[in-house]
Amino acid sequence: MNIKWFINLAVLFVASDNLVQSFNISVYDICPLYKKGASLNIHDVVGRWMTVYTQPRAIDCFKFQVRATTDLEREQYVIKYGEFDGRVDWNLCLLQVETIAGKHFLMGNGSESGLLENIIIMENKNGDYMLQNQSADQWMLFGRRGSEVLMIRDCYGETAAAFARAPYWPSTTELSAIFHRSGIAAQTRGRLLCEPHEGPRRQPHYVASYSHNTNRNY
Repeated sequence: MNIKWFINLAVLFVASDNLVQSFNISVYDICPLYKKGASLNIHDVVGRWMTVYTQPRAIDCFKFQVRATTDLEREQYVIKYGEFDGRVDWNLCLLQVETIAGKHFLMGNGSESGLLENIIIMENKNGDYMLQNQSADQWMLFGRRGSEVLMIRDCYGETAAAFARAPYWPSTTELSAIFHRSGIAAQTRGRLLCEPHEGPRRQPHYVASYSHNTNRNY
């Protein structure tokens, strides 16, 4: 999921204009702000996720579902959509994301520090399929099974978001440690975290309560 695109969509209903990259190029061509980190087991992100925090813009809570694609589905996509002059390798489109904005695919196996390219296909009025220009994201997973927090960072800027595996809801202390470990600077400024829709209304959690002590090892 292109987190920059989705946050812009939720607030301004506009899309990113960064280019989807082709193969046989470096990770820095795909992700200019690429940061070396742990690899991602993409099967660990399958499931339902809920917004905890987004920056630089705050948006309403939303959920999205990640599911694994099958071999048969990927073969069907090759026939239905084609490979867009080699820009899409369906053998690497192992995940599909479902959001309120629609469905799209993630291309990559997570071995390059969680780097995943967003494959968003649009159909024009003539019935032709077009590949929408989108930037890639780096995905990072923290926590134990059932209580994980997923961090997604856009490859072209400061756009980032934290998601919790529904129905889990992390504490601000836990989020502070995760931001510290991820290397993403939380833009606090007293902004409220997103609130879960289900269950009793909780007291507001202020991002300003985050304390990033660079001398502490979490």
